[in-house]
Parts: sequence; C-alpha cells; structure tokens
Amino acid sequence: MTNISIFRKDNFYRGFIFEGHASEGELENYVCSSISTLSQTLYFTLIEKLNVNKNKIRDVQKDGYLEIDILDANVLYREDVQTCFEFMIMGIELIKSQYPQYLTLKIVEV
Repeated sequence: MTNISIFRKDNFYRGFIFEGHASEGELENYVCSSISTLSQTLYFTLIEKLNVNKNKIRDVQKDGYLEIDILDANVLYREDVQTCFEFMIMGIELIKSQYPQYLTLKIVEV
C-alpha cells in the first residue's frame, strides 16, 4: 500500500510524502510505478522546467519514499507551481478511483 499525504497551507500546496509500495504483483507494480512517475515528474518539473532552485526545495528520497517541501514562500505562491501540484493530485485521484486498494490519499492542512 502506498500512503500519500499532500501538505497544504492557506490553500497553497507546499509538499508531500509518498511512502510505501503498492504491493507485490504485476498490476500492483504498474500502480506503484504510475504513482512514482507522478511524484517525480512534479519534482523535476519544478527544477528543470519552472527553474526553481533546488535549495528552495527540501527533498528526501529513499526506496519507496519521496518527501518534498517547498521552503520559499515566493515559490510556494507561484501559480505555475500550484498548477503542477493540482495536475499531480488529479492523476493520483484518477489512479485511486480505479485501484483504491493500493493507495491512500489525504490532504493535510499544516
């Protein structure tokens, strides 16, 4: 099971934690890969396409774990950054609607 927590402050998404693996098996691996792709795409889009300095993002990456926290308010309040979070969340929700047994998703106010 993959547990996903999206952190939001004052209606602005600021980070997330993706933790765990969907499970063992071919279908589960596809779900896990899809979720991982969404989270990593957001991270690299911030850095490589939106030119956010890596020093303004705290990240922790391990097997089955990715945590991101935007440290700079100027980055946090950018509309393009928030749109990227919304796209990622939409993708997760679509996966969750088809495979709810493999992931949990919660939005956490911080």
